[in-house]
Amino acid sequence: MSKHSHTAMKEAARALADAEGLSYAAARRIVERWATHQGPTEDELAAADAADFDPLYYYACQPASEIPGFLMRMHDYPERSDGPAKFCYPHAVHSIARPEASATLSLTARPDVYEGEPALVVEPLTYTPPSNDMPGFGYWGNCWTVHLHDVGFLDRIGNLAAPGWTATVTRGVEPSAPSALRIAHESGYVLFDAETPLPPDWLARVRCHPEGVPVVCGPGAGRPVPTSLDDTEYVLNLLCTLDLVAARMPFTVSGAGPRLMTDDGPSASVSI
Repeated sequence: MSKHSHTAMKEAARALADAEGLSYAAARRIVERWATHQGPTEDELAAADAADFDPLYYYACQPASEIPGFLMRMHDYPERSDGPAKFCYPHAVHSIARPEASATLSLTARPDVYEGEPALVVEPLTYTPPSNDMPGFGYWGNCWTVHLHDVGFLDRIGNLAAPGWTATVTRGVEPSAPSALRIAHESGYVLFDAETPLPPDWLARVRCHPEGVPVVCGPGAGRPVPTSLDDTEYVLNLLCTLDLVAARMPFTVSGAGPRLMTDDGPSASVSI
């Protein structure tokens, strides 16, 4: 059955209304807008899937020959540090009880897949608390997720984009090079603004969902962020306990895309 058929539209609108607590009329308008959404083409996906992606090799070949710690997944939980970690985004988190006190989270952003669609995980590699004797990371993780909740993050991965959020990506000079990623809210809150490796096949699919990509942040309570989001039941459990919070947001990708291979050699780059 065509996704544009009357019956399919009605079924999709009812499902969306139930999932998001909307009226049927509001859900129907959203589904009708979704029906006109232009996702990636087969050629774009083919070019992205054919591109080589090896960020470890890329970093190893640079003059400094230094591989970011978050690519090695050396730690399962944020460790205390004396200052921001290299290759990360230093993100200040203010205490809920004492707003004048703040810690710095060294945030990383990594691509993942959740229920067959691209997702992004933002998590701290280390944290730097105030110089005085303040609580450990558990306290600051809780403060961070409370602040994120105030700007639209939820205890679930919803179907609709969180209002006011945008994510912009500028591709690196080659597929394995890091991309510039900025995630910000219209209020001025900046979640992430640094470089991180993002695979071409992942970038090609950020337009698959009409509302954008789930961005998952944590840890916010006591359990570490899983290395992969493929265990849906476990992820849902972490969201329920606020170990994770999530918001869907549109991604805009610019810069040179991967090149299609043809019988005559590489074709023109594909803009995604």
